[in-house]
Amino acid sequence: MTNFFKYLFIVILFVGFTSCEDDLQLPDNVIEFESSQLGFVSTESELVININFSREATEAGSIELTATLTGLDYGVQFTTDPAMEAGKLTIPVVVGATNASFKVIKAEGVALLGDETIKFTISSSVDALVLGENAELTLSFAEIVATLGNFEPNVGGDLQPNKVFIDLSGSRQYFLSRSDWDLGFYAADDKFVVILNSSTGMMARQLDKNNLNDVTASDTTGFGQQLSLAAVFAAVMGPPPGWISETINWIDDPTGNLDATAIAAVSATEDDNKVYIVNRGKNADGSERGWKKVRIIRNGTGYTVQHADISATSFESINVAKDDDYVFNYVHFTNGLVEAEPKKEAWDIAFTVFTNSFPLDASTFIPFEFKDFVIQNRTAATLQIMTSTKSFESFAEADLTGLTLSTSQKGIGSSWRSIPSNSSTPPSVNSDRFYVVKDAADNYYKIKFTALTKSGERGHPAFDFELVKKGS
Repeated sequence: MTNFFKYLFIVILFVGFTSCEDDLQLPDNVIEFESSQLGFVSTESELVININFSREATEAGSIELTATLTGLDYGVQFTTDPAMEAGKLTIPVVVGATNASFKVIKAEGVALLGDETIKFTISSSVDALVLGENAELTLSFAEIVATLGNFEPNVGGDLQPNKVFIDLSGSRQYFLSRSDWDLGFYAADDKFVVILNSSTGMMARQLDKNNLNDVTASDTTGFGQQLSLAAVFAAVMGPPPGWISETINWIDDPTGNLDATAIAAVSATEDDNKVYIVNRGKNADGSERGWKKVRIIRNGTGYTVQHADISATSFESINVAKDDDYVFNYVHFTNGLVEAEPKKEAWDIAFTVFTNSFPLDASTFIPFEFKDFVIQNRTAATLQIMTSTKSFESFAEADLTGLTLSTSQKGIGSSWRSIPSNSSTPPSVNSDRFYVVKDAADNYYKIKFTALTKSGERGHPAFDFELVKKGS
């Protein structure tokens, strides 16, 4: 296995050097709606609709949309921002933007039957933008259970700076920068558990101290050569050191097991809660996010997180109340409380960079970064189906009988794609399989991945989905 890592290191160096030799022409900047259908949730008074770009816009201009109304009159049941004129909307495009958006706003106090729709069509755009497959979107003025469609999750290209949440039944995607949070606090009543931001490669190591002000730089001697994904990778270039077997304990269990997190469950006995040295990992551009000393205690039915720089002689505190509308409530050390995922019933799977476990040998696992990773919500379940047993097209409701779906958050994981160790072979989708996804409302979908790259650039996943069984 050590030879594997040596080979991988050589491949990475080779790709890094050779990529600088040629100035490659930029791929087409493809624009399209996030999905082909959307619906208003009953509690929503307005809806933001995004038009995504496959890369940053290089020219300013606008995108023109044509709107076809069914059962609606503009200015009576709804308005838009920017305003619609003669059935058309003009959406500005800013240089450097990766999307453009507009709002549809319901009028107050107007009764709707629920069968009203607007079909938006991208009719023209600036010359530098190329129209993609999802050039039309139908918006329903009632909540939908999408029956089929396709997604191109906006992970942001090769560096994959975004974490993208997918709601299959709502035919929606939500994305945020994966550096927007540090710690997640479990929101249900039955546990007091804290998770790390796996997407930035965060790691945490416990000290035998329970007072943040007692911790100094001397307590972290040697941590710089151990407590990071880069340090682990470097260590396995030769004979693995004795500490390497401990590294898997410095990340959260990749399956999502909340009894095996890097930070121990928060005890009701305050003195039992130790200080942790936390490496916040890296931003998508490779810059370091820094180190913290952290201690977490209970605060009634919620949490208090105490944090400071390693050499600081005082600390800051952030109180976190449990909001059970979400699976986790989130904190950023600088920005405080942040919203870093949709409500727990509003997403099924997510695309992200992920810190997974990797076998060094039969008994030793180490943390390792995976791109193009798909995790699932704790309210969802998944199962891989090989096309040798059933084709995607023929898989139907009757085929669900007897299936046991996985609740591991990495039920799909990286199994949907192949990344060859040979740098001359491009990454590809594993077309010999598809997946069943059950959501929180017991809707069963089948999904088939169709793309991993676009114009040769990694970080452009795509998949088709279809409803197999509607929840009762």
